[in-house]
Amino acid sequence: MPDQILFKPGNPDDKPVKQQLLEAEARSWIRRGYRTTERLEALKALLREKKRPESNISTLVEEMRRQWLRRGEWLS
Repeated sequence: MPDQILFKPGNPDDKPVKQQLLEAEARSWIRRGYRTTERLEALKALLREKKRPESNISTLVEEMRRQWLRRGEWLS
């Protein structure tokens, strides 16, 4: 069961919970001001200090870029 991706009941997009959490985390970092190259490098360093795997950091950065392009939908 741990390898199964669960879905939130009533989720209109039917996105896996894991993807929803990734999107939420990416938006959270963007809201905290991690929007420039310098700040992004600082975030990566912070996450490395917290022992996040490099692949996880890369995935988060990619999602932050996707969310930045969609920010008109959620940033208010």
